[in-house]
This record gives sequence, C-alpha cells and structure tokens, in this order.
Amino acid sequence: MEQRLNCKIVQDLLPNYIEGLTSDITNQAIKEHLSTCDECRIILDTMTKATKEIKAVPHKQINFLKKIKRRQWMIAVYSVFLSVIILLGAYFLFGSRDFPVPSSNVTISDVYQMSDGTIHYSISAKVQNYVSTVTSYNNGDTEINRIYENRRLTSDENGSLVSLPERWSPVKHANTSNVTTGIYYEGTGKSDRIIIWEKGMSVPKATTEQEAQYKVYLEKKNR
Repeated sequence: MEQRLNCKIVQDLLPNYIEGLTSDITNQAIKEHLSTCDECRIILDTMTKATKEIKAVPHKQINFLKKIKRRQWMIAVYSVFLSVIILLGAYFLFGSRDFPVPSSNVTISDVYQMSDGTIHYSISAKVQNYVSTVTSYNNGDTEINRIYENRRLTSDENGSLVSLPERWSPVKHANTSNVTTGIYYEGTGKSDRIIIWEKGMSVPKATTEQEAQYKVYLEKKNR
C-alpha cells in the first residue's frame, strides 16, 4: 500500500485488526502508522485490553446472566397472566350478570283451567336485584318458562319477591294440530323444574269472575 493511512482510517480499522480480520497488506500499513503515532497506539492498547477483558468472562458467568434474563422474562409473563386471572375473577365474582332464577326461589300459584281448556297460572320469584328477562318457549307439546335476574355472583342482598303478570296458556293451538301436554318452570336446567300443569292433572275450574277476566284478556290480545 503506497499511500500512508491517516489516524481516522487506522482507528476505524483497529477493531478488525485486533480480531485478525484485516489483510496482510492492511496489517503492514497499520503497523507502519502505529510506529510513528502515539495516539493510535494508546487507542490500540485500550481496545486490546477491553477485548481481553470481555473474552476473559467465564462461560458459567455468561450462562448465569442468560438465566437471569430468562427468569426476568418468565416473571414478566407470569405477572401478566396472573393479572388477567385476577381481573377475570373480579369480574365474575363482583360484576353484574344475568343468572337463571332457580326453582327453589319460584312460587307457582292460581293454577286453574278455563272452559276452553286454557291453563291459567301466576309466577312469583325471589330475586336479589331485578328481573332482567322472562322467556316462555313452546315446542308444540311442552311449554317452558324461565326467569333471569341481574345480580352479582357474590351478592349478599336478601332479595325481594317479584310477581310476574298472570299467564293464560292455551292447551290447543289455533290452526295447528299441536296440543300442549305439559307446562313447566325451568330454573338452572332440566333437573331443576317445577310442574305447573300436566295433561291428566286435576286442577280447579275457573270461576265466573275468572272467566270474565279471561274474556277481557282475550279482547285486549286480539285488538
């Protein structure tokens, strides 16, 4: 290399020079420069010592540092996971949601049969907050009633009694051959049912006054 290297170029090349990555021609040029430049020799000595110190770190120590880093990552992941579990748990325990009212909290009353076969009944339920939804489903031969209340899972409220509007359920369905053979209240599942009426069950016949109330109900319904 005919042209001599200046300090800036030499200092840029020193890291590769220390690691033995420069060519023989470059090595010769660097040595010639170092023989006449105190500043670059000091920088070379400093870089060489730093490199030796890094290489002198025991392998076990490096592995230990890796383990610490991995452990920190694991702690962070577990912390996030635990936080999510706590938040979800708090929501399910203390958040307000809809729950089916169990049959043990439900009372069926005023069950009687109209002259056209329609079954009348009333439902009242003890709820801790308020009734959110009332459903009645008829699949053709079975009618299922359900009540849902809005409350917290861990609610400590004593609850209050809520009476739902009285119901008239026809046994024979207009314009179809379907006949209802059973009317039930279903709480938390099929195993949690109250029989309101079943075919063949003996229930009182409606009085004249009750028939009159039924007639008013039909008139309002058909308007």
